[in-house]
Amino acid sequence: MNKFFHKAPVENLTIKIISVALAVFLWFFVTFKGQTETSLEIPIEFKNTPSDMEIFKQSIKKISVYISARERVLKEITQNDIRVVLDISNVKFGENSIPITKSSIKLPRGIEILRIEPSTVKLYVDKKEEKTVPVKPVVIGKPEKGFNLETVEVNPPNLHIEGAKRELDGIRVIKTEPIDIEGINENITVQVKIDPQGKIFRTDKDMVNVNIKLRRK
Repeated sequence: MNKFFHKAPVENLTIKIISVALAVFLWFFVTFKGQTETSLEIPIEFKNTPSDMEIFKQSIKKISVYISARERVLKEITQNDIRVVLDISNVKFGENSIPITKSSIKLPRGIEILRIEPSTVKLYVDKKEEKTVPVKPVVIGKPEKGFNLETVEVNPPNLHIEGAKRELDGIRVIKTEPIDIEGINENITVQVKIDPQGKIFRTDKDMVNVNIKLRRK
C-alpha cells in the first residue's frame, strides 16, 4: 500500500510533464503550420519633409522586404497593404543616409519581417525653389503649298514650376512636345503636353493649348 502512494505522485508528475510537452508541441505545430516566406518590392515614401527643402535625388526608389506569414494571410494581402514610410524631418542640405528599419514598415498583423534589403537610402537634399518660365511651342513640318505659318500662340504662355534649386536653375524655358503641321491648310488649335526634357519639377499644368494661324501666300 505504501509503495502505491509513493509511486502515484511520481507517475502523476511524469504524466503532467508529458502533457505540457505535448501541448507545447501542438502549439508550435498549429502556429507554424503553413508558414511561408516571400519577398515584396515596396516603393519608399517620405513624410515630414522640411518646408524649405526638396529631395533632389535618391539612391533607390524601392526596397525588398522579406516576410513570413501563414499562407492564408499572404494570399489575402496586396502590395498596397505594406508601406515603407521614412521620417525625414531631420535631414540636412546635401547628402543624407537614412536607415530603413522594421519600425519604418507598415504591415498587417500576422506578418513577420525577416530582413530588409537594402537597409539604407541616400538622399540628396536641396533648397526648394519656385519660378515662372515661358512655354515654347515646338512646331515641325510645313503647311500645304500656298500657305505660310503666320503665328503660333500658347495658352498659358508661362508656367509656374517648383522643385529643387539645382534643377530649376537650369530651366529657362519649357518646350512642348512636337506639333506636326505637315500639309495643313487651315488654322488649328491643339492641346499638347509639355516636355520636361529630363528635368524634375512640379507644375499645376502638364498640357497647354497652342493656336496655329496660317496665311495664304
